[in-house]
Amino acid sequence: MSTPPFPQKLEGVIFTEIVPELLHELGSKKLIELGVIVRKKGRNQLYEPLTDSLRKIQWVKLVGQKAISIEEDISNVIEPNTVVSDPLGQTAHALCITDLLIHTKSALDSMAVFLNDLLSLDAKGGDRDFKKLGFRRLVASKDTFLKYEMKKLEKWFIQLQEIRDEWIHRSSIRCRLIFGQSKVGILPIPKHVAYGFEEQLKLEITEDNFWSTKAFVGYHYSNLLSLFLAIVDRSIQIEKKDLRESLPIPSDAEKDLPLFPFRTTQNMTLEKVKMKFHKSLSDW
Repeated sequence: MSTPPFPQKLEGVIFTEIVPELLHELGSKKLIELGVIVRKKGRNQLYEPLTDSLRKIQWVKLVGQKAISIEEDISNVIEPNTVVSDPLGQTAHALCITDLLIHTKSALDSMAVFLNDLLSLDAKGGDRDFKKLGFRRLVASKDTFLKYEMKKLEKWFIQLQEIRDEWIHRSSIRCRLIFGQSKVGILPIPKHVAYGFEEQLKLEITEDNFWSTKAFVGYHYSNLLSLFLAIVDRSIQIEKKDLRESLPIPSDAEKDLPLFPFRTTQNMTLEKVKMKFHKSLSDW
């Protein structure tokens, strides 16, 4: 990324930057290539829902990592023959898991809106939803590549909706703290979401009945990422079809990924830009 010369006069300027540690597994090269093509063809507005989806994917990653971190923090203070009480930690963990589901579904919805326009499917309103067989059939009828990608994720689309409906519209996630032997961590996440809390308490703490936090987060995030990357690949293929010549990718094209804007509200002479990096995110 290019660095501006200093000092630099700022007068109400809006800056946009990307944070590499949030994008390393996405691979910014393809995003940059698609962005260059889309801007050249003047199709920026069409791609706004896909950009929104990328932003929401980052939210999924952040709240997922926070849930994992909360569990690790509690685990680190557990000692033999000791019970740890952390109501705030348990509540924050439950909120993170709930947010992960909300943002995952929201990211999927943005992808569905985008594909509806890209492929001219003409679905309306709530019909633009991967949980609906009719929408998946519409996509499949227009695009064989995406048909097979969706087929791989069909079970997940339905499963995600069932978990989200149960924990958001009917009840809520309730995780207990586990002390002792457990293959699913100290804050296991129920797999049988339709069971009541009393029924959950009777279940053995096994991988058949519960997710570990890492497994739950990884499962949903990896599926979400897989679909997003497939859509990016297909979009590049589609947009390249009617290009008369290949477009060079400028060395500073990465600066045009406008994911994290900020704005000055007073005049200042810019002397430096400080970037804060979170090691836990780059390692995840």
